[in-house]
Amino acid sequence: MSVIELTTFTVRPERTQAMLATRPGMVEAFRRDRRGFVSARLVRVSADTWLDFVEWTDDTAWDASRAKGANQPEIAAFFATLDTLVSSERGVRYDDPAGARVRTIAYGPSPSQVGELYLPAGAGPFPVVVLAHGGFWTALYDRRQLTRLADDLVARGYAVWNVEYRRLGEPGGGRPGTFTDFAAAVDAVATLDPALDVSRVVLVGHSAGGQLSAWAAGRSALPVSAPGAGPKITPVAVVSLAGVLDLRGAADARLGRELADPDLPAPAGAPVAADPAYVPAVAALAGDGLVPALLGGTPATVPDRYALATPVDTGAPLLVVHGDADDIIPAAQARSPYADQTFNVAGAGHFEVIDPANPSWARVVTWLETKPAR
Repeated sequence: MSVIELTTFTVRPERTQAMLATRPGMVEAFRRDRRGFVSARLVRVSADTWLDFVEWTDDTAWDASRAKGANQPEIAAFFATLDTLVSSERGVRYDDPAGARVRTIAYGPSPSQVGELYLPAGAGPFPVVVLAHGGFWTALYDRRQLTRLADDLVARGYAVWNVEYRRLGEPGGGRPGTFTDFAAAVDAVATLDPALDVSRVVLVGHSAGGQLSAWAAGRSALPVSAPGAGPKITPVAVVSLAGVLDLRGAADARLGRELADPDLPAPAGAPVAADPAYVPAVAALAGDGLVPALLGGTPATVPDRYALATPVDTGAPLLVVHGDADDIIPAAQARSPYADQTFNVAGAGHFEVIDPANPSWARVVTWLETKPAR
């Protein structure tokens, strides 16, 4: 059952509007920065006393959030409007159904071999969307990038499996671990919950996650000895949102080399690094670009690895979405000759395509709705 953080605080009436004005920013920062955040509800008890009900998927998520404190400016701005924090207590929801709306589930023993399973209202069976986040395949970024897409999809009746995987900079990251992890995460759909319709599984990935999603759709064609071979789940469609689909081109362009200099400013719209502790390890890998770091060599030195990791024609429809203002993944690296359809999003950068409020997302959802069971 999910965990509720019950916080009582006071705000003088003349400061109420200031507190309420900072509230949306605080909630958005929680969604962006806090693994396992589900929702927040604010209740006014008296003229100056308020109750804040914040729901977390589990105790681990709540503990991790408390340890972070007001580490984001939007969170600090909210707390600056309060007069006193009266109390903060832990509670457990007892009105959860047997299958909680959001659950954190491990698919392997590593801390990064986990995901959040979102179930919509009802009994199912539900079509499933597997989400794969980006971040140059590095441990600097995590699945919280796609929380808003998960929320949008579950509201539309999809079950969502928002997965993590081992990434560059952490033990086991890079080939083969990154690939075997994502393959295992997709295969886990077969046993996650009986309410899932395993005949209607779609893979949706952003940036590096777009590459992994398109690659995973072709696992049945991999040699038996290749990482990720022998799939248990066959996706009916794939969506690449600014995905890196030309690995050779990305390697030649030294994609991600800017991460070798931690002092460079982040691109506009980029999420805050999930764990700055990984910055030195990633910087040490990024000098020649992160595709060689991912695959353990260049196209000239390990051509077979590039051939196996580059998405191919799998028979599953592939939708490619790319913003014409994307200055992180060039259009040439995001294109695929096997795309069923390509959406070029006018004026969109790298991160606008994962904003459910962007008009391009409505087009993605409409496209998904046309995909039948396999």
